[in-house]
Amino acid sequence: MKLIGSRIEQQLREELLESSAGLRERVNVRLTEALESAGILPSNALILNWIPDQAEDFYVVLISIRELLHIEIPRDGGVVQMRRETLVEYERRVSKTLRLKIAVAKSLL
Repeated sequence: MKLIGSRIEQQLREELLESSAGLRERVNVRLTEALESAGILPSNALILNWIPDQAEDFYVVLISIRELLHIEIPRDGGVVQMRRETLVEYERRVSKTLRLKIAVAKSLL
């Protein structure tokens, strides 16, 4: 997807930069620790999606230009679940808006 410098792209860029700053500042310690345990520098990751649920939080984190990490963090302190996926596989099944967010995120890496 080609970026054109639209207002939506700028909003997505700002959101992604805020998520990156939050990871660097360890705002969410469990998420940061999960990334570090997977051998990923939090400063090099971008949160593409966050879905809060009653019992856990689900994150989709871009960890490289080709790969992302699905992270499930239980709120009760339980075991964190992680699953890697290629960006190509993920992009096949997401909305156009999320594909635009991915394109913006890739430009920031």
